[in-house]
Amino acid sequence: MFMRNLEQPYSLSSRPEERWLGFLPLYHAYGQLWSIVSAARTLSPCYFMRTFNYTKFLENIQNHRITHIQTAPPVLVMLAKRPETSKYDLSSLKNILCGAAPLSKELQNEVSEKLDLKVVQTWGMTEVTCSALHVPGGRDDRSGSVGYIDPNCSMKLIDDNGHEVGPGERGEIHVKGPNVCMGYWKNERATQETFDEEGFLKTGDVAIRDEEGWFWIVDRKKELIKVKGFQVAPAELEALLLEHEHVGDAAVCALQLEHEELPRAYVALKADHKGASSEWDIEKWIAGRVAKHKQLSGGVVFIDEV
Repeated sequence: MFMRNLEQPYSLSSRPEERWLGFLPLYHAYGQLWSIVSAARTLSPCYFMRTFNYTKFLENIQNHRITHIQTAPPVLVMLAKRPETSKYDLSSLKNILCGAAPLSKELQNEVSEKLDLKVVQTWGMTEVTCSALHVPGGRDDRSGSVGYIDPNCSMKLIDDNGHEVGPGERGEIHVKGPNVCMGYWKNERATQETFDEEGFLKTGDVAIRDEEGWFWIVDRKKELIKVKGFQVAPAELEALLLEHEHVGDAAVCALQLEHEELPRAYVALKADHKGASSEWDIEKWIAGRVAKHKQLSGGVVFIDEV
């Protein structure tokens, strides 16, 4: 088991001046922790955007001389691929923290080299108050690591047989600390299933670590789909699809794109309803009943049998 204690009191005087841009949704733990709590704690000026628009985002970095941003992989894709990026002066930007979803080291390094700055990663989930692993500020990591355990947290990696594994071995992240939730509201069964006998939260994410305590996320044990940092449970969408009068059976999984996941449904229509609905009809029907991140943006595919 690895643990990390905060050895030195936090000192504002030791921090170089930073300027942040708040564009993450404030109803998400990531936006709340950084744009509000961390900005206030570190006395970092933070310029807020009401809505995200890529051109306006670049303009704000240029005009307000933003030095640090906290973001997710889709924005890294924009910075790397979209032509607007080269039309703005982003030279003030020194560090990008990326989390909420998996980020390949290739994309990480592409942005680092293109903009001549540091892109570092973090790992977390809502249940750990946003994060529990970080590459420390100021480091220039090019390995795709999600960094060290956060101060005052403990972490262990557990294999499929329930045994703790050592450096270089794959294991599910179990984490414990003052930032970890106490359980699920009015759902004792889910709480018991999610915490082990020592009080560690079983995260469902699989990682490896090295001898120095650096971690890399390598897989996901849970069936959750991560859409722009939000968790989507396939079972929830499958249950909803079965309420459609033409659907006989359905299975939902993640459509794996280069830098993101999208929910996709494989649907078997009832024998006497084949031809009554198109793939688009099913997709549109779901869209009217779920939040935007839960929509079947990966499409619907008709099959004979699930």
